[in-house]
Amino acid sequence: MKAGETTLLKLLQGSKVFLIPNFQRRYSWRAKEWELLWGDLIREVEVDHGNDSQELEGHFLGSIVLHPAAGAVSVLMQHLVIDGQQRLTTVLVLLGALRDVRAEIEPSWDPKEYDTKYLTNPYDPDHPDRLVPTELDREAYVRTMRLHKPTDGIGQAYTFFEKKIRDWVRSGRDSLADLGNTLLLHMLLVEIGTSPGDSVNNIFNTLNSKGRPLTSADLVRNELLLHVGQDESRRAYDQYWTPMELSLVVEKRDGFDDREFVTFLWSREVAFDPKATRQDLFPTFERRLRRTLDSLPGAERRSRALALFSDIYEDHHLFLLLRDPLRRRADGPAVSEDLRLALDRLRRWGSEPSTPLGLWLLREALAGSIDQSDAAESIDVLLGYLGRRALAGVPTNLLNRILTPIAYRLSNRAQLPVVDALKGVLNAKGSYWPPDSEVLGAVTNQPIYISAKRQVKFLLSELERFKSDVQVVDTRDFEVEHVMPQTLSAEWQEEILAAGVDLDDARALLHTLGNLTLSGHNPQLGNSPFRAKRIVFEESPLRLNHELAAIRSFVPQAIEERSVELARLLLTHLPGPSIRQDAHAEMKESGASPGDRLETALQSMAEGEWTTEAELVEFLGVDSSELRVLVNQLSPVIARLVRDDQGQGPSWFSDSLEIAVAEQFTVIDLRGRVGSDRLGELVRAVEQTTEENVDVVESEIQ
Repeated sequence: MKAGETTLLKLLQGSKVFLIPNFQRRYSWRAKEWELLWGDLIREVEVDHGNDSQELEGHFLGSIVLHPAAGAVSVLMQHLVIDGQQRLTTVLVLLGALRDVRAEIEPSWDPKEYDTKYLTNPYDPDHPDRLVPTELDREAYVRTMRLHKPTDGIGQAYTFFEKKIRDWVRSGRDSLADLGNTLLLHMLLVEIGTSPGDSVNNIFNTLNSKGRPLTSADLVRNELLLHVGQDESRRAYDQYWTPMELSLVVEKRDGFDDREFVTFLWSREVAFDPKATRQDLFPTFERRLRRTLDSLPGAERRSRALALFSDIYEDHHLFLLLRDPLRRRADGPAVSEDLRLALDRLRRWGSEPSTPLGLWLLREALAGSIDQSDAAESIDVLLGYLGRRALAGVPTNLLNRILTPIAYRLSNRAQLPVVDALKGVLNAKGSYWPPDSEVLGAVTNQPIYISAKRQVKFLLSELERFKSDVQVVDTRDFEVEHVMPQTLSAEWQEEILAAGVDLDDARALLHTLGNLTLSGHNPQLGNSPFRAKRIVFEESPLRLNHELAAIRSFVPQAIEERSVELARLLLTHLPGPSIRQDAHAEMKESGASPGDRLETALQSMAEGEWTTEAELVEFLGVDSSELRVLVNQLSPVIARLVRDDQGQGPSWFSDSLEIAVAEQFTVIDLRGRVGSDRLGELVRAVEQTTEENVDVVESEIQ
């Protein structure tokens, strides 16, 4: 690379076209950067540079990295802007604003002085403008600079500088000619030119400039375009990347917000690498992509990269469906009503760590790898897990660690049904799936409005759905209401004290489930006495509120009773843990390992009884991979009792175990399949007998 200082005039003069490659981000400078540039220009215009305009002195704007663009021989020199595109675009927009204001204020001045020399190419119909922005910014640039119709971020920059220039003129400062000369002659750049053989993408990704840092989405895009190759990059960008940006990137006053885009890419990536985070999304993606491509020849490598572009594009449609499951498009995928409703419940729950699992389930269901009914049931299982934890007051700080790897683990579940595999993961040690007893024991004192505020409305809306025996009321416009108000009026205090309850004890119940409902009249209700609220509740369309209106006095005891009542109803619809949670506790108390309990369970079964991998996973509280290791360590006489759903030997038996079972047991009498509950009973019976024998021995010793 060659570098040298230059002026804006020298950079722009001559037959040049500056092409912003598609791996660049959209124009994203905003008021902060514009203000800095304008301030630098105004300070420099007041400096006396003398009459020697050839000498390089002035304010250093930064660097710009240019790479010779491939293409047919042309009278114009075409350059890819590898770095400095935000700066170059802004300076040209500033020059365009100066051109238009000066043409208005000085009618005798010809704006072609700026147009033909620096802004346009009057003799090249293919590139009428000296700058060719990225695809998404091109229309805004043309409308702003040629049609004088400021559009999007580029138009905002033009409007900003136009106002600054007019204010500067009104203040009686120097002429607009001086302002233009300072911009062209004394705002300096370091021009860095690359060679045709240099890796444009690598240079771009590793350069540090004064501009905004690249996001993970930017880097993923650039890596894909690098491997697609120059011939296909334009089509890939237009066909795949541009629609995704338009759907997932939001323009804001201070630039573009691509957090949703990054969330999508991360949610997709963790199905391949469960350790991927948003922060290291790009390195993880890059390593996986290059491992895939390194062994392929050039043409096949480009074809595979283009196919990945297409896969990501297709998955982004699923991500959009995940964000709005009830929206139906004529060209959208065929999603069953049950799955749509399940996805909508997951969306309304609002737990971001569950997004990768939701995306994976939707993708697998639409690919036909799992049934859509199984995907819907899996979502209900997940919501059961999340809902019970919220009701029991389990902190959410570990949810990301627990939920993020699930898509990867389900991808590698072998032949285990997806619902069973998911239950196994959520039942595993450390995940903690509260049973009914623990939820009901915690709910009366759990301030759920504080600990799970985002999910309270979902739970109350679900309660209303469960209670309704006719058409369910749409609760989207309702808000969470505290029945006993957060600020206790004198009347509320009198009623509480009359019930023999301390005010502080009553306030402790303020944010519990029993004190919450949904209302469209929150300001009207306020801290009104309960007798006044009852009148409003009677007129409410919600069953939840009709039941509240039937309560005569809403004292703390009534709040606690209602908490339990509502929790019981929720628990009937929120799938709970299996025996595995109890198994963990029992193993901890008895000191027995999963291997010990596995062997005990199999040895305790009657002649002809057998069980499956899914039942053992459920019983032991281990995941599928751990169970298979344990089974393959057993003797054939015990291991033979583990079968698949059809009663055949599992495909995951080790070669030696499979041979031993086949040689020693040519005919196996299979009469009864044993479930996880029965396995637990068998082991507990053995452990109880052992304890009784120990007690007898100890008494005899005494």
